Amino acid sequence: MTLSLELLESMQGIDPGTVDVETLSDASGIHFDNSLPLKERAARIVEHFKNPYCFRYGDMAIKIEFTEGGPSLQDTLAGLLLRQKTGL
Repeated sequence: MTLSLELLESMQGIDPGTVDVETLSDASGIHFDNSLPLKERAARIVEHFKNPYCFRYGDMAIKIEFTEGGPSLQDTLAGLLLRQKTGL
């Protein structure tokens, strides 16, 4: 999937409060292979999620926003999934 600036901006603009949760990719069960190069890991995330900014975990819609110098997508998702698994 080729990501243009316009496509990324439309992905970022999705409102998780109004989107049909069933249309979002489910993050439960995803596995990050840290042995792969960063570029390939990013491609697999986009391939799996379709929209790395807005997805679901079970029946809950999740939107991720990034700031300059903030944590990576992988760190953010790993933290989220860990908190879900431990019940926090």
